[in-house]
Amino acid sequence: MALTDVAALRKVLDLPETVASDADLQAVADAVDAAVLPHLTEEDHSTHESCREAALGMSVQVWQARHAPGGQMVGIDLNPQQTPHLLGPGLIMRFQGLLAPCMPYGGAVIA
Repeated sequence: MALTDVAALRKVLDLPETVASDADLQAVADAVDAAVLPHLTEEDHSTHESCREAALGMSVQVWQARHAPGGQMVGIDLNPQQTPHLLGPGLIMRFQGLLAPCMPYGGAVIA
């Protein structure tokens, strides 16, 4: 159950096949799936648009962290976004609103 596929990632990054191989893009998609899927319920989420959008957004950030100069994203004003925690736990937290419908509800029950 993959949340992101190579074709969608290539399209959103606007990368021609001469710039990035399918194997490079698949490695990014696999890394995001490995980070996201443990936080979701055990059903198939590959058809949930919100989960796919969250995974695609995370994939873009992982790609940019790996390939952008200095490992930083660049804003529309061409200034790098200054944050040292781009790929830390905050990555999933930034997309938690999109992932929330697919996350299990539960917690400690105090009796």
